[in-house]
Amino acid sequence: MIGLDLTLQLVVTRFLAGVIIATVQGATIATIAVLLGDRGPRYDGRLTLSPASHIDLLGLGSLMLAGFGWSRSVAIDPGQLRIGRWGLVLAALAGSLALLVAGWLLTLLVIPALTLLPHTAALVVAAFLRSAAQLCVWMALFTLVPVPPLAGAHILAALGVRLPSAAGMVIGCLLLALSVLGITRMVLAPAYQILAPLVLGADFAR
Repeated sequence: MIGLDLTLQLVVTRFLAGVIIATVQGATIATIAVLLGDRGPRYDGRLTLSPASHIDLLGLGSLMLAGFGWSRSVAIDPGQLRIGRWGLVLAALAGSLALLVAGWLLTLLVIPALTLLPHTAALVVAAFLRSAAQLCVWMALFTLVPVPPLAGAHILAALGVRLPSAAGMVIGCLLLALSVLGITRMVLAPAYQILAPLVLGADFAR
């Protein structure tokens, strides 16, 4: 065991899922921002599928330890967006929607994995795909919370509220603590129980 209720397999699963989640969400938010007129994410190197450009080390570590984390924030200038501050909201929502789509796609790979791979490998890969799909749904909900360092901070910015840059680290540590204590999961569980069966199917949502 590693820490409380952690196994090496769980930590590795969360690490690999976290890389996927950070890449999908970060690239999607950057793409929406660029499409809406802000060239900043392109110049910042965020318009890419390279995980290194999107991973936040504290966010990934939080996901590995507590099951909830975040990707590196995408800097967006609302003044460059064709639809103004509403573009910030659209970008944040698009990031979560992309995670839901990713979760759905991962569930579609379970049956091929079970039928095409050797028995032991099939079970391992299928278990990973199922866990990663569930994490995609959890993260789609969690990262919409309107506080830095989560993507939902863009919603806060759309309302004209900007916190000091140092607040991201402080709030990130607080979110990690809340997640370790199980409070984050408890708060989000009702929404997950509604959304996950719709996205993943009832068999994969549990």
